[in-house]
Amino acid sequence: MSKGYDIRAWQAGDEVAIRELFQASFGRTLAADFWAWRFNDHPAGEPLIMLAWQGDRLAGHYAASQAPLTCDGQIIPAALSMTTMTHPKDRGHGLIEAVGGALYEMLGQNGYAGVWGFPNAMINATRRRKLGWVPIDDVPTLSLNVAAARARGADPALKVSIVDNIDGRFEALQQATAQPDTLAGLRSTATLEWRIDKNPINTYTRYIISAGEQIAGYAITKAFGSQAIDIVDICALDDAHVTALLASVLKQAQIDGVGTINCWCLRMDPARIAFERFGFAATAPVTYFAGRSFDPELRGFSDARRWRLSMLDSDLF
Repeated sequence: MSKGYDIRAWQAGDEVAIRELFQASFGRTLAADFWAWRFNDHPAGEPLIMLAWQGDRLAGHYAASQAPLTCDGQIIPAALSMTTMTHPKDRGHGLIEAVGGALYEMLGQNGYAGVWGFPNAMINATRRRKLGWVPIDDVPTLSLNVAAARARGADPALKVSIVDNIDGRFEALQQATAQPDTLAGLRSTATLEWRIDKNPINTYTRYIISAGEQIAGYAITKAFGSQAIDIVDICALDDAHVTALLASVLKQAQIDGVGTINCWCLRMDPARIAFERFGFAATAPVTYFAGRSFDPELRGFSDARRWRLSMLDSDLF
């Protein structure tokens, strides 16, 4: 199906052709600084990209971003599936399957446990049918109507403040609250600094609850247009600390005149109870969550009960 194409991994300098293909495929610009941040600057390693060439012309592209997972204190190399592109002149030649398959083979050979992500409705069936993906869960958006909300059960003794940067306390809290036998995206200091502090597109607010020299909870938010706030990540010692953080986000939303607060929290995540008690309810949009494991010893990769997710695990927030 892909006869006549040269398929090879990304090499330094290919990003110029990648950005040109993006323009041809989607009709909009892929900024050079965003590409460099997303793929080249990730603290876990270099770009994970497979390309199909016809002579000097880039015809097909499948990219994944470094996205290590953690389980029981161990860091597991993994990849977040990203942009799939085929030039309009080359569609119908099986390039998605050929380039994606070549990328997955490279990832498996290099010790990556799997690839995971959030395919849109157009690509979800294609990845399942042609690239061996399996569904893990459907992720509804949890939303709170700010006008009708009240800070239910918030403990006034838990003082929340805002800090300007990520520091080592965020990683320490993640390690202290990690649940056994669960899969979660890596929240190391370097990863959070890259994702939050160095993001060239989004601006984030970092709420914390101090506990001596450490923190007992944090929430990271960003604006979504002028009428919504996304809680992209939250971590706390217990439900009381989650509720205190939510109360502070709600207060700021009321000050700013924001209509809705949104977040993700899977059904089996213990923190889901705190969100629901506060007034969050499942609504649209619903996001597909799926992937493919390359490591037969990685137990429960497709079991939604084992996963802990937030919006920060997606490339869209």
